[in-house]
This record gives sequence, structure tokens and C-alpha cells, in this order.
Amino acid sequence: MSSVNDDYRNLTGIQKAAIFMLAIGHEHSAQLFNKMDEQEIRDLSTAMATLGEVNASVVERLFAEFADQLSSAGGLVGSIDAAERLLNAALSGDRVDSIMEEMRGPAGRTMWD
Repeated sequence: MSSVNDDYRNLTGIQKAAIFMLAIGHEHSAQLFNKMDEQEIRDLSTAMATLGEVNASVVERLFAEFADQLSSAGGLVGSIDAAERLLNAALSGDRVDSIMEEMRGPAGRTMWD
């Protein structure tokens, strides 16, 4: 079995994703797996199974890169539209419509209007 020692630069994207999934633990990775299609799950599972031993410094560098990329995005903007996009990605259309209708209130206004 091969191992990922200290050579972070040679990791592929799928290997980085596999390390990330293993590092965040069962509960969090299960939530992410639920959002993937069958091929993504197969590819990621194969990468996880073939990683071998991953040095702690590689895991630390991966999370540092993840945090850097997240912070360079310039922060987050919360809005009705952003909430609706996220809900559409995770829930059925009927559930999203019901939740959004409740949030918007009568005549499409938000409850704060």
C-alpha cells in the first residue's frame, strides 16, 4: 500500500478531497456523501482506500489551504436569494417553495417588511 508522506504538492484534487473527508469524521462526511452522485462517491471512495498513511503535516497543510481559499473569497453575503439557492440544492422544490413562502409572507414581502 502506498503512502502520502510529505509531498503535498503532488496530491490530486480527489486525493485532497479524500483526506478532507477522512479528517472531518463520519458524521460530517456522511452529510457530504448524501449530496454526491454515485460516480463521485465511487471516485472518492477509491481515493480514500488507496491513500495509505497520511502524514499529519499533510493534513494540516490541506486544512490551511482550505481556510486560505475560504477567506480569500471575501466573506459571505446572506440574502433571501442565497438562502433559496442553498435550499434548492438540498431539498425538494415543494419544500423550498413552502419555506420561502413562509419567509416572504404575503405578496412576496419578507416578514421584516
